[in-house]
Amino acid sequence: MKSLKKAQGITLIGFIFVLGVLGFFLYAGMQIGPVYMDHFSVVKAMKAEAAESAGKTPGQIKSGMMKRLNISYVTHLNSADFKVIRGNGRELLVKYEVEKEFLYNLSFLMRFEDQVQLN
Repeated sequence: MKSLKKAQGITLIGFIFVLGVLGFFLYAGMQIGPVYMDHFSVVKAMKAEAAESAGKTPGQIKSGMMKRLNISYVTHLNSADFKVIRGNGRELLVKYEVEKEFLYNLSFLMRFEDQVQLN
């Protein structure tokens, strides 16, 4: 007499549920990922501008930052988001927020703040 083996695996409803959860997180990542990639471009541009900042005025530094960000296609920043502060030397500070629409009336609000020591 043959014994029946217990069925193993995932049901169709379980598989659809797993796909739905996975799809939700993939969609969220596709919305948030580009914002963080832009932020990495901002930090890279700040470091490059800091390396060339010797003898420049704050206005020239901000102008140089905007040119670098324009080349990188970063459009959600303006020169008012950048500040050159004096303390133990000069520092370039950026502080900005990005609001990204997600689903219907839900959105992500991401705040960024970085500073780089100037020459």
